[in-house]
Amino acid sequence: MDVKVKGAIEKLLGDFWDKRFLEIQDDPLAVEDMGAPMDSLAACDAFVGIDKLVGQKIPVELIVRHGGYQSKTQFVTEITNGVINHLEGGSGG
Repeated sequence: MDVKVKGAIEKLLGDFWDKRFLEIQDDPLAVEDMGAPMDSLAACDAFVGIDKLVGQKIPVELIVRHGGYQSKTQFVTEITNGVINHLEGGSGG
């Protein structure tokens, strides 16, 4: 896998996490403190940017972790690895 593509995916996911955190930080209806900071449904939204970046539809159901992600590092690392694995012929995460 091209190092530039991996770096671009990591940046996209990191920016996605940061933007989402800022959006829900002061939202009294946010439920993130009741479970994972990034739930699996919210994580799926990041794939819009990933699909554009890699030029193909990535199957989120094979990559996104059920139950969500506890940290930004976990989110970025696991999804990046799953996308790269899929692009290289694997099944995902």
